[in-house]
Parts: sequence; C-alpha cells; structure tokens
Amino acid sequence: MVLRVFSYLIFTFSFICFSVVAEPAYIGTIKALQGKVSIQLGSTIVDAQLNDKVYEGYLIDTEDNSSIGLVFIDGTQLSIGPSSQVIINRYLFSPKKKQYSFDVMIQNGSAIYSSGKLGELSPESIKVQTPEATIGVRGTKFLVEVD
Repeated sequence: MVLRVFSYLIFTFSFICFSVVAEPAYIGTIKALQGKVSIQLGSTIVDAQLNDKVYEGYLIDTEDNSSIGLVFIDGTQLSIGPSSQVIINRYLFSPKKKQYSFDVMIQNGSAIYSSGKLGELSPESIKVQTPEATIGVRGTKFLVEVD
C-alpha cells in the first residue's frame, strides 16, 4: 500500500514537473533574414537566426536595412520590413478542433501579409492591429505601413 501511494506521488510530481518545463508549441519558422533582427520574449532578447522556430508572444524588432520573413505552420507568410516592431499576440491553427486565430500588432514599420490555409478556412479570425486601427483581413495579400 505504501509503495503504491509512493509510486502515485512520484508519478504525479513527475507529471507536474514535465508540465512546467514543457516547451510551448512553435507556430512558424524564420525563412528569410537580412541584417540584424532581434526577438524578445518576456525579458529575453536574442538575435534572430535563419530557420529558428517562431513562438506566440514574440516581439520582433528589425533594424535599418534589415528584414525578416516568417512562414507559419498553415503556410501564412509575414514579411517584416526595416525599422519595424511587430508583436505576435496570438496564433492558433487547429483544423481538427476548428479553432483559428492570427493576431499581430504592427507597432511601427511595415509588413506584408500573405494568407495560408488559415485565410481559406477562417478569414474572420485574422486580425492585424496598428496603433491607430485594427484591420480585419478578407483578402489574401496586403501591405501595412505604420509611421
């Protein structure tokens, strides 16, 4: 009996520890990179590298003469131009559960959006925000510039 309780406690503790340290699911990949681009998540800032995974919550900051191209898991593409700051607020692509969300904030600079499967399956779930407005996406490709 004591062994069974002890085994249960070990299993429960292991599950809790695994849940805390489990890596979040990636949502895309850096497929193009020019110049110096930094990525901030919480208090951690790193230089972007080609083929790095992209995660929800990233603040992407491109310097002058720099740019970055992201491809999300559904095929959506986001190209961020020089001197830009973009936050990936939310990304969800779960066709089996019919759950979708694409929410980015372009604080300044420019970005080109090109829709993937998410745009085909749930165009109403795509939102691009700027400091002055929110864009509901119904097309497949557009450019946003924020001064």
